[in-house]
Amino acid sequence: MKTIKSFFFLLLFTITIISCEENEPVQFTNPITVNLLTNKGLQVTEGDSKEFTLDVILSKSFNQEIKLTFDLENTSNYPDLLSIETTPVVISKNETKGTLKIIAKYKPNIENILTENTNFKINLISYEGTEKNIVLEGSQTIIVMPEESFTPLTQSQKTLIEHYKSQGIDLTPWIGKIPVEVEVITAAGGGFAPFETSETLSYTGTTYITLSDNATRDKPLLVMTRNAFGLNEYLQYVFRNETILNTVYWNNAGSPSSSAVLVAIGNDRVTKWKNKEYDFNVTVDDLELKTDNTVTFIREDGAYDYYSNFLPGGEKYKVSAVNFNYEFELWNELVILANGNSELTEQIQQGGSLHPNNYITGGSVLSDEWEEGNWVDPSGNYNSSDKKMTFEFNIDHSNSGDYDIIKVSFTSPN
Repeated sequence: MKTIKSFFFLLLFTITIISCEENEPVQFTNPITVNLLTNKGLQVTEGDSKEFTLDVILSKSFNQEIKLTFDLENTSNYPDLLSIETTPVVISKNETKGTLKIIAKYKPNIENILTENTNFKINLISYEGTEKNIVLEGSQTIIVMPEESFTPLTQSQKTLIEHYKSQGIDLTPWIGKIPVEVEVITAAGGGFAPFETSETLSYTGTTYITLSDNATRDKPLLVMTRNAFGLNEYLQYVFRNETILNTVYWNNAGSPSSSAVLVAIGNDRVTKWKNKEYDFNVTVDDLELKTDNTVTFIREDGAYDYYSNFLPGGEKYKVSAVNFNYEFELWNELVILANGNSELTEQIQQGGSLHPNNYITGGSVLSDEWEEGNWVDPSGNYNSSDKKMTFEFNIDHSNSGDYDIIKVSFTSPN
């Protein structure tokens, strides 16, 4: 009986061994993971040049080289915004770390297309060097943001620009964020400091320029939408010294209109204004580029003078000067306060206005109305080959003693 039992167990053991040899053993293993790590931001503004570097970390090392290939979602819709520089990413034998580099290339603003933030998710699409399963854990996403204060050109605008080019006028260098250098020679003989003596002021910055909405096939017109002629800082300097910093005539208890306005806007707004916490922006429209490389930017009776009523419905062009338009939120807030308030409206019209045009640009600059020696014949010129655009013109203001002289030089990066 014992012999039969022993034989039975031996037979069962032999069958089990044979069965295991004939069938692939079942293995329960976790996949190898790869993580993308960076301690820097993954955002870039469209058109800016930037390199993103991410560490590629495997959860284990191998006895052979591993190659990982990544791609970016959304690049088929936006092929020129981002590109992967390291493809594939190589992780050496017995190592767990590699490097993934992704490039955002500089391009002119004229080529911008984004109107909202756009995501580009990084995906692992293939790998070489092992039969084990490798999966991406914790993906990363690059965000490309539209250019602030710069609206992409429409297709019809791009068509217009190509038309101008066929006529010998290339606007391409002058659309986008254009570096600018400014020299201002202020007039002496003003009503009070700092306008009593002449000084030379220098400014550098960037002007946002694009195709004007008024452009037609026959008129290539540009508009400076931010920091026109590089003069934001200078014109704010003049405006503040004509108003809130002018303790001689304007910010003075003996000036009833301006005092009433300051009471109406309240101490909090006055403090913000004194501290330059309100954005101040200057725009100029309808700069016309000609085939002879000149720029027309001053027109007869094409600007406001400082006697204009800038409350709704009261604006009128009166003088031949640069048509500066201002974006100053405190003025907008005052207009709201004055709506339906006849007394405050009267004080604004009698000298308490917070509109910059009520203090800057008093007379024509196409001829010498001051006759004090500072007048210059206004000029604008461009050279698309040298990528230079220059302007020279005059500005005056309420308490100036003559024209200020403005010299502007743009250098296109495009």
